[in-house]
Amino acid sequence: MRGLQVMTGFTLYPQKALIEIKGKVFNGNATPRHFLWWANPAVKGGDDHQSVFPPDVTAVYDHGKRDVSAFPIATGTYYKVDYSAGVDISRYKNIPVPTSYMADKSDYDFVGAYHHGEQGGLLHIADHHVSPGKKQWTWGNCDFGLAWDRNLTDHNGPYIELMTGVFTDNQPDFTWLAPYEEKVFVQNFLPYSQLGTLQNANTQAAIKLERTNGELQLGLYAIAPLNEVSLVVKGEGEEIFRQPLSLQSAQAWLHALPDRSPQRLTLSLVDRDGREIISYLEHIPEETPLPQAATAPQKPEQITNTDELYFIGQHLEQYLHASRSAFDYYRRALDIDPLDYRCNVALATLEFNRADFEQAASYANTALQRAQRWNKNPQCGQASMLLGSAREKLGQETQAYDDYFKATWSGNCRDAAFYALARLALRKGDAEQALTFINQSLNFNGANNLAMGLKALVLQQLGESKQALEYVASQLAHYPLSYVLLYAQSVLNGDASALTQVAGARGVNACVLAGWLMGLGREKEALALLKRLNSQESLPLLYRAALTQDVSERSHCLQLARENFALKVRFPNTLDDIAVLQRLPQDGFAQYLLGCFFYSKRSYARAESCWLFALQQMPDFAALHRVLGIYAFNKQGNLDQAAEYFQRALDLEPENPRLLFEFSYLQKLTTVPTAQRLQLLDDRRDVALKRDDLTAELLSLYHIHHKVDAAAEILWRRQFHPWEGGEGKVTGQFLINHQRRALALMQERHYAEAYDVLRQSLSYPANLGEGRLVGQSDNDIWFLMAICAEKMGEKEQSQSALQHALQGGSALSAGRYYNDQPVDYLFYQAMAAARLGEREQAQQQFQSMIDWAKQHRNDLSEPDFFAVSLPDLIVLDASAQEQHSQHCLWVEALGHLGLGDEASFIRLTDELLKRNPAHDKAHLLRLAVQHGIFNH
Repeated sequence: MRGLQVMTGFTLYPQKALIEIKGKVFNGNATPRHFLWWANPAVKGGDDHQSVFPPDVTAVYDHGKRDVSAFPIATGTYYKVDYSAGVDISRYKNIPVPTSYMADKSDYDFVGAYHHGEQGGLLHIADHHVSPGKKQWTWGNCDFGLAWDRNLTDHNGPYIELMTGVFTDNQPDFTWLAPYEEKVFVQNFLPYSQLGTLQNANTQAAIKLERTNGELQLGLYAIAPLNEVSLVVKGEGEEIFRQPLSLQSAQAWLHALPDRSPQRLTLSLVDRDGREIISYLEHIPEETPLPQAATAPQKPEQITNTDELYFIGQHLEQYLHASRSAFDYYRRALDIDPLDYRCNVALATLEFNRADFEQAASYANTALQRAQRWNKNPQCGQASMLLGSAREKLGQETQAYDDYFKATWSGNCRDAAFYALARLALRKGDAEQALTFINQSLNFNGANNLAMGLKALVLQQLGESKQALEYVASQLAHYPLSYVLLYAQSVLNGDASALTQVAGARGVNACVLAGWLMGLGREKEALALLKRLNSQESLPLLYRAALTQDVSERSHCLQLARENFALKVRFPNTLDDIAVLQRLPQDGFAQYLLGCFFYSKRSYARAESCWLFALQQMPDFAALHRVLGIYAFNKQGNLDQAAEYFQRALDLEPENPRLLFEFSYLQKLTTVPTAQRLQLLDDRRDVALKRDDLTAELLSLYHIHHKVDAAAEILWRRQFHPWEGGEGKVTGQFLINHQRRALALMQERHYAEAYDVLRQSLSYPANLGEGRLVGQSDNDIWFLMAICAEKMGEKEQSQSALQHALQGGSALSAGRYYNDQPVDYLFYQAMAAARLGEREQAQQQFQSMIDWAKQHRNDLSEPDFFAVSLPDLIVLDASAQEQHSQHCLWVEALGHLGLGDEASFIRLTDELLKRNPAHDKAHLLRLAVQHGIFNH
């Protein structure tokens, strides 16, 4: 969470059938952070499941608002599914593919899910102004989705994720937290029964009013006891129905009336004094246009407005965007206006967060040139605050003190600036001044528990231990999980049991507390705390090594830190972590971790410097060779150097399947001959089979080198596990295996056996861990089956198979994702059409493939701006441009093959295999050509 502190409390009430969840998210950093909060309960899916969204939800968005659909009746295309006939997507049974949808907007405070077969469901209730996020996710009611369900549940069948967002209405719409800001919210979850869909709910009751088949269906579910209440139906102010009721928690009441009222109805639940508990004004559907889907922003160089550049940069920061950098937008703004205040502040913040304090100070100074040009007292104090923070990190405390004081003049920085001044005052030994500052800080921000802990320590130093203990006790009533308050309590009463119980031996807790104490100038206390908590994780041990004056203790901690890293991997991600690592400049492991931090912040030169130094100290540390290999390949383009580093890493840890996978993948990207890659994996077969992705690579290489039986043995016996980003990797090899076996049988004229092998490939065995997608047309399988049937003299069977081979979409695309139509399916479609007598249509399709490839071969290929995951989730950057170029070669080659120009097909696939020796489909189609499959 990048230095955020999260506290979550669960409350059960004796008389309420609900769980109340109270969350607090606190930013204990000197710069802003952002967070994303979605509660994510799973509920039972199946044909009887229905998502219960409020009646005013008429549109839903996909992730990033990149696509939109009407709701609950979808009428367009959503997730590549044609719902044009009008389909109720609130019902699980109607959603055939993995699908998310999030409510566009709603004025209601509830969302839920209901299982009509079991007459029960789940509700979430929270103030929609704070919790607007209402989402459903499903893997889809299809073979593909059910396979995921089997992997992720025990024996409960399909499930739905009912997701509820706080301070967000969409994923990934993060929300900002200012320095030392706390956001507080409440969510309620509860079961309910019998009502089915409903129209409103709060923490007292849920109500139902629906017109169905000439009846008014009324319903009430008691969440809290409802004594002597009345359920009232009115039409334009005139009372139509009243029912006195008393219900206990978790009781339901249902009733049906003849629907004789054309008026708009209101359903109200009132207590015996007539006070309204909850109500619902009947929602009248209106024809409203769908909201617009989001569009990708322009590139920085296309924009001339600094205001727009700033807000796009903020958006990219907020989203933690994977493929575009906020730096580029802010820097473009400075090209236009070098003194732009907001973009200089934004860049200062980014530089500060990646520990480049000199650069941060430079940008902050530039921002102040604009802010203070006409008046030395700007409304915004961020630049002064950032300048002070950077100077403090640089050891320039006198200048930092002045900057912080200037920041106190601005309302948006008073609390943070006074907190910083209190720390500096305490470090100088001026406790009275520190108390004055910290009280001022808390006056402006009473939720900063770091400031509370500081106040307690200052009171103790002033001899006011009793007052300090009373203060801590009063604050712990509101912040029972605050490590700093528990630490202060332990100092004041000499009992650390509460602190150790809450903080435990978790390294992150030890580091947070130690870093806070170091910021107060209390390094001895920080060291004593670390020893008391006694976390054996690497980072706390490095803190101890940096703080101790005992040489033997330092050496022992450094040794343990390296030895224990694999037991609990946690990389540095706070500036306190970085300050500690920078105090250990001669320790190779500390410098390795420091380099990892810099690389994660895109400070590549600093990362390399740290790693190269670490390599001198630890030449046999495999992880160092690995990261230097990644850097050499991704950032330097030095393929030989990258291969040397990865080879050395694998030599050092030959049983490490991750290193084997990455080295094999590096070889794949650098066009190493497939025979050499196969030798590498075959020699380490036991290691290769430990990873699904690596096994998929081994299967590919087996197929390319005609070791079909060896591949088949793995495919039928090994239990695979699906992974996001790996969809189709294993099942694709399963299909190739069957086609290769069928081609071999067809070569021997064993057409019936070949037909059976192909037919078997149309269903996946459970051990593959993945199911078939809806819309997967398998045109290649059906076409080959048609050939077999024809050779067997089964004309009708052959014609039927050819009709199947015509199925699926016909549009050409870049084909980036697992659910895109493979381009060779289009080839087989046209081949099937030709065999069915539609030769002119087929030739047009083949020519269009050639034309498309030539037209698009020089297109600039870029990552999808809205991609929430990438097709290959690996650390080595495959060139999107090269992949696109290869795709165009493949499309063109298939077009020529379809037109009967085998020479051009061979020429183009020669070029393709030169650039990608492991192109599975190119090898497969060349084999089919060699066997004369298309010579008919």
